[in-house]
Amino acid sequence: MTLPPAQEIVAELRRAIDATVAPQNELTSLLLDLHATNVAQWAQEDDARGANASDADVAAAKRAIDDLNLRRHGLIEALDTAMALALAPSAEAPPVTESPAMVLDRLSVLVIRIHHTARAASSEEDRSAARLTLLEEQLEVLEQALDALVADVRAGRRSFLPYRQLKLYGR
Repeated sequence: MTLPPAQEIVAELRRAIDATVAPQNELTSLLLDLHATNVAQWAQEDDARGANASDADVAAAKRAIDDLNLRRHGLIEALDTAMALALAPSAEAPPVTESPAMVLDRLSVLVIRIHHTARAASSEEDRSAARLTLLEEQLEVLEQALDALVADVRAGRRSFLPYRQLKLYGR
């Protein structure tokens, strides 16, 4: 199982916002599930912030957001486990502070943010065009960082510990 270059991942994530994309392998299936979860969570957050949302609407959205966030963390864990198996990080290499799946999650959210910003920038009343340029620059840097991280792990220069949520709910 291999991880495609970050540019290809981003292209898949962009396509998956508005259309169903068939996963190529287990890794891309998990990634597309994570992305779909992030898209759904974004929509719920928009609903919770709606000017006409009642208290009941906000409470229902918050419960849905909590469920989606729990799913999101489970998918990040599964992605990191799959990537650890595929990349076999060296136990002797210095660790990174952000696991590959955490970077993939950030990529997903950034692609969603760019999508919504681009839609806003296309309206005459919104001034999001300058913001869109900054977001695209951030995306390019994050793509480079992911590719470098994967290359460093493959070469044994860096390692990572698969992310584990370990969050206690209901306490």
